[in-house]
Amino acid sequence: MAEDSKDQNAPLTLEGFWKILDSKLVSLGTPAALIGVALDFARKSQWKEAGLCLVGGFALWILIQVANKLAPRIDKLLDWILNNAEKISLDLWAKLTSDFEGKYYERLKFDCREYEIRGINRGTLQLENLFVPLKMGQTSAEKVSQNIIQYQQAFDPLKQQEIGDILVLMTGDIKQRLVILGAPGSGKSTLLRHITLLYATRKQRRLHRKIPKLIPVLLQLRNVYQDIIQEPQPSLALVIENAVKKLQSSQPLEPRQGWFAKRLRQNKCLVMFDGLDEIADDVQRQQVSQWVSQQINEYRNTPFILTSRPEGYKKAPLQGNFLELEVQPFTREQRNKFIQDWYKCRKKEGNNNKVDLGIRDSAIKSANNLIAQIDTSQSLKVMARNPLLLNMIAITHDSEVTLSTKRVDLYKDICRVLLEGRQRAKGLSTSSTSLSAEQKQVVLKSLALKLMQENTQAFTLDETSTHEKTFKEAKSLLKEKLDRFPNQTLSPEDFIKKDDLGVRELMSEREQEGIYELAHKTFQEYLAAVEIEKTKQENILLEALADDKKFAWWRETIRFYVAQTDATNLIKVALDHATIPVLTLVYQCWQGKEAQQIDRLVQEQLKAKLEQGLESDKLDEFTLAAEVKLAYRLSQLNQDLQTLDSYSEQESQAIDRSYITFAEYQLFLNETSSPSILANKKRAREPVINISFWDANGFCAWLSLRSRKELGEPGICYRQVTQIDRQQHPCEEDKEYADKEGIRLVRFQVPTLYEQLAYYLAAGKWKEADEETDRLMLQVAGREQQGYLGLDDIRQFPCKDLRTIDQLWVLYSNGHFGFSVQKEIYLSVGGILEGSQANSPFNKLLLLPPVRWIYVRLGGRVMDRNDKTYEAYIRFSDRVGWKKTFIWNTSVSRGNLPTCHGLFRVGTLMIVLFSRVQTCKL
Repeated sequence: MAEDSKDQNAPLTLEGFWKILDSKLVSLGTPAALIGVALDFARKSQWKEAGLCLVGGFALWILIQVANKLAPRIDKLLDWILNNAEKISLDLWAKLTSDFEGKYYERLKFDCREYEIRGINRGTLQLENLFVPLKMGQTSAEKVSQNIIQYQQAFDPLKQQEIGDILVLMTGDIKQRLVILGAPGSGKSTLLRHITLLYATRKQRRLHRKIPKLIPVLLQLRNVYQDIIQEPQPSLALVIENAVKKLQSSQPLEPRQGWFAKRLRQNKCLVMFDGLDEIADDVQRQQVSQWVSQQINEYRNTPFILTSRPEGYKKAPLQGNFLELEVQPFTREQRNKFIQDWYKCRKKEGNNNKVDLGIRDSAIKSANNLIAQIDTSQSLKVMARNPLLLNMIAITHDSEVTLSTKRVDLYKDICRVLLEGRQRAKGLSTSSTSLSAEQKQVVLKSLALKLMQENTQAFTLDETSTHEKTFKEAKSLLKEKLDRFPNQTLSPEDFIKKDDLGVRELMSEREQEGIYELAHKTFQEYLAAVEIEKTKQENILLEALADDKKFAWWRETIRFYVAQTDATNLIKVALDHATIPVLTLVYQCWQGKEAQQIDRLVQEQLKAKLEQGLESDKLDEFTLAAEVKLAYRLSQLNQDLQTLDSYSEQESQAIDRSYITFAEYQLFLNETSSPSILANKKRAREPVINISFWDANGFCAWLSLRSRKELGEPGICYRQVTQIDRQQHPCEEDKEYADKEGIRLVRFQVPTLYEQLAYYLAAGKWKEADEETDRLMLQVAGREQQGYLGLDDIRQFPCKDLRTIDQLWVLYSNGHFGFSVQKEIYLSVGGILEGSQANSPFNKLLLLPPVRWIYVRLGGRVMDRNDKTYEAYIRFSDRVGWKKTFIWNTSVSRGNLPTCHGLFRVGTLMIVLFSRVQTCKL
């Protein structure tokens, strides 16, 4: 040790300096090594060599830095060169040699290049530019839902895969065959066409970099099943050849003799069978399924994919071992990407397929507008998870920017496509006795209206059913309507259950119980509204307006109704029965331009009652008008909560599109202080400004209590927008009022357990919030009887609950209070969390007695961990003001609350809580 000390204190010679410098430079890599060599030459006065090495080292260093920056781009360039070199060379070879493969690929490209939604003819979009990769999860056919509207994904996102990953696995050492199942419109056929297109254009590596080179074969079973069921049954190669001849009828392609048979034997094909369910006859479908199973057994090392809806596959499953996958509904990210790409393609199409800054900007604005409208409507949200329905929503939005005024047209198109358009467009067999879409709607409209009158969504075909709140006379009603059509023998069961004959695509079924509903309540409301308008039964809706108990159930039906006809009589009745909910609805129909027609005189009466009422000198008239305005705002903001049904997945957040007005804020002041009208009536409709953060919180607390009572949603809360909210969800009024202390709302929900804490915090009742925090933490930990938390209770406290508590404190204190705030302060004063000290190499060395002894002899102070923790806790307590008299307001030091003084018998256990906060990543 003494020698080491002596060496360290010895004077540094020039020779020693060169040695150290050389070793350091060599350790830094080749450029630094060259500089070291240059220094060595310089030492020997060999200046020319030294200069060359110096320049070379510097040049090499520059080259390395440039290469590091360009590496990602170089990788992409090499990938592009490799991919396109293969594509160009193969295309050139096909042209020079009249190669059949090249011609076949060209026909496939012609057949699959358009994004095709059969039954919808609105422009031509390119599949390659619009396709959004689908997620799939492994399942069994019995578990796959047939419902076109699905409220949530069936699989954990971590267990979902894209087709490229699956194709790599299925063509590896373990050969697998895929059965891809999904609801109507989920994108099964589009997926196979996209795979075919990428292979045909030799861009299959976009699916996966390791994907094998295969020859794509796409067989639409609806087009080839007649060949398959012939006797004797044909070979797979023959079926493929016949299908290829029909790819382009104007110039048929004649396959080479034995070309497909040879490549099937060589396992060079990817064979895809699309639409097993589209074979209408059950017996014929089973024959085709058996034939497909035989082909798979014959070509055991060839990858096969079959798609079907679950109901069709269950009646004719393949024989053998297959990987059954379910297509998952779109996530929010997939939905938004589709909309953005859709509008980019549409704007590009309208500009001679050219994209410039103007087109790009226009596409972004249109896409953002549609996304915002979908986000404010739960019915649109759940429909937008289905690619088919999302495409129809986009088409409707493209023709009319505001969806609310065209909602009736959207539902009309959806019903038309689902009831007939897709079957006719796909060329599915339809007999002369098949029902048209109009005939099917006649039956469905009667059923929907009856369900509305019975105050239920559920019906059964079993008239002896004992299920409550279920319409049991549906079978007789359906039979009566079906018997009215000439030459029809369709049973109620077939009408409800069969895709090809009836209305299965519009139904949602609880299969085990035999209970049916329309796919979403809004379909029932739309069809009922159409029936009321067709049969002139407006009196049903007039009665609902005059009956507060019925009104909420019929509200959306009324909206659909007024969009189809003259709303004058309804608004007259609403003005006579001037309750806030009723006036809010008619205000929406008028202000939102949803009503098709309203008499001019009635419009003036409505305007006088609502718009001019905001400037009235009479308190009751002002209050009614302001209440309607606020109710209208909340009906838009909470629309998703109002339309939720028992199967819905609630969205956690909704952001308002405008700022709270003076009139709406005055309602809050009137209920919390002396009632009065506005001092400046002319500003009633303008956004209120100069409201402090804490007063705005008080408004949010007041509004939360109102909404919980009116909507029956105990966990509903409001807060102010943050800067991040404004960036992600901008609105027009942000430009003028974002910096003027206005109020723009964000609605969110917390578990019912935390609603009282949220209210106390928003209302600025800090003492009550602190006590409520103690109570909640004891309840969550199951320590109410004990009255305090122990060490293990804190270490195992659920992260989800800890996060909810902390976020509420941080949110409503503007970052002034909260556990995460306290943890940062504790660490800033030198605090040590559990496990942190042991990770320090120096502290580990101090555990060794010799090192510890030397450290003390040199004047170091070895503190016990508890000593360090205690001193840090004392400094933390001083910083947050816990040694002073408690003042329950925001003038206290940052991090002062929550105190948790009622939770711990020993104050330093707060450090254990901070460690848990760190573990939970708060």
